[in-house]
Amino acid sequence: MDIHAGVYGRQSVGRANKSEVSTVTQRAAGVAEAKRRGAVSITEYEDLGISAFTGDGRPDFDRLLKDCHEGRINLIIVYYISRLSRMDPLDAIPIVTELLNLGVTIVSLTEGEFRKGNLMDLIHLILRLDAAHSESKNKSDAVRGAKKTARELGGYVGGKPPYGFRMVPATRTTADGRPVVIHILEHDPDEVPVIRDMWARIREHKDMPYRPGGGRRHPGSLTGICAQMTADGVPTKGQRVGKKRKDSIWDPKTAMRILRDPRIAGYAATPVYKRREDGKLTSTIESYRIERDPETMKPVQAYPPIIPPDDWHELQKWLDGRGQGKGLSRGHAVLSAMDVLFCDCGAVMTSHRATTPNKAAYRCRRRKALPGQHEGECTISMKTLDLYVARRIFALIQTAEDDPEMAVILAEAARRYAAQTEQPEIVGERRSLVTERADAKHALEELYDREEAGDYDDPVGRRRFRERRERLLGRMERAEARLTELEEAATPTLPIHLWLPMGAGDVDPVGEGSWWEAATTQERRDFVKLFVRRVTVTKASGAGRSTPVEKRAAVEFVRPEQAEGDDAEIGESRQQEVLVEAV
Repeated sequence: MDIHAGVYGRQSVGRANKSEVSTVTQRAAGVAEAKRRGAVSITEYEDLGISAFTGDGRPDFDRLLKDCHEGRINLIIVYYISRLSRMDPLDAIPIVTELLNLGVTIVSLTEGEFRKGNLMDLIHLILRLDAAHSESKNKSDAVRGAKKTARELGGYVGGKPPYGFRMVPATRTTADGRPVVIHILEHDPDEVPVIRDMWARIREHKDMPYRPGGGRRHPGSLTGICAQMTADGVPTKGQRVGKKRKDSIWDPKTAMRILRDPRIAGYAATPVYKRREDGKLTSTIESYRIERDPETMKPVQAYPPIIPPDDWHELQKWLDGRGQGKGLSRGHAVLSAMDVLFCDCGAVMTSHRATTPNKAAYRCRRRKALPGQHEGECTISMKTLDLYVARRIFALIQTAEDDPEMAVILAEAARRYAAQTEQPEIVGERRSLVTERADAKHALEELYDREEAGDYDDPVGRRRFRERRERLLGRMERAEARLTELEEAATPTLPIHLWLPMGAGDVDPVGEGSWWEAATTQERRDFVKLFVRRVTVTKASGAGRSTPVEKRAAVEFVRPEQAEGDDAEIGESRQQEVLVEAV
């Protein structure tokens, strides 16, 4: 019978130092064995970076099994039997016996041959599977125990050190007096200046308008900073320590992740990783969770800060404004680059500066037209739209006293004004506390789901359920209490007397002598952002026709976000209080 061989290689981690028999070596040896046996066809299968202990999906292993069932493979060659499986023998034996019953011969280059009909082969195979499983389980238990001990002694167990830090060994003593060597984080003298330089450039240029074109980049943008560091030859961490990433260059996403890390402000923090649609964790960092004192809910200071905490919170506020439609202001437009101005096709509208102010316009930045969308360009006079939006806002303020419905909008505007004017560290603390509360709530829901599924039916389980529930409820209550303190300390009063002086009467609020006329572009932008959530512009009715701005522009005012819980709730009493204070 012709031999159709399948050579399978697997390695849990793709190591650059080849500390284990690599899949290349495994497959090369397997192919040589297949040729020695006279195989008429040889198919190679490889799963790299996948464990055979956890039972996670192994695409090429599944493909190998499928080919065996369809009769395309009748000889499987592996380097060790552990490459095939490290699962519990009770889970692995059905797969193996099914292969043997299909007439497939399994060959381990280091442990021998296993085929159907030989009882001793089957017993030997079961013993090898059990040994592979026990080895992985013991190793997993040992690693888990070592990490727990290191964590309790203040060690870092998060894998590669974050940018700005390096790992150094330190000896600590356990409760029973045993010395243990752990790894702790300390500042990396080569990377710390890079982080401080990035923040210095952002702080210097973040409020400066710029004129694009000519291949210039804003010197204070993440893209501009990364381009400059690449041009200056500033090495990335991959270029310094990673063979596999030695050709990496500075990327805005990488810079964003580095600057988002609370550890550069000295806070103890753990990364939060993204989950796939199937619920499994990926290696992509989504955010960071700051560790807090369980009593005071204050952030735990674990390291000397690379940049001061106050500066880090100011930096986070600036980073919150990065994204599509939120670019750095060019200094001459009120509505663009604030995630506010959109065309009715859904695209962002940007400013187009002409040689004379009256010719300046906003235009749709749609890349490609889709069915049902406008044809050609959609532009609108910048001056006309700015004045229209401003008049709508002032009309709302002037009629608020006669229309209690406007209290909702004024309350949200007051909240935004408080966010604009309060210290960045308070903004950062509030955001972190909301995340802490949401995280505890999510964990509590998972706990109740497991309780309903019967996971805590025995006495020990009930005790552990109650203990964890109390811990989670405590986290939520402490976060809620601190949020209440911050809310009570805030005094959001809109400075309407500055925008509309008393006794102004019928004076045009955007005309000569008005606050609007004297305000700078940035002051106008801050004013609009308080009241306006979105401005949508439609295309003019026809070429050469003048369509009134009120028929083309729809202004949507701000309202409290309808979030789960009471994150954005503003009670009626609070709304009335804001209305009285403002008006």
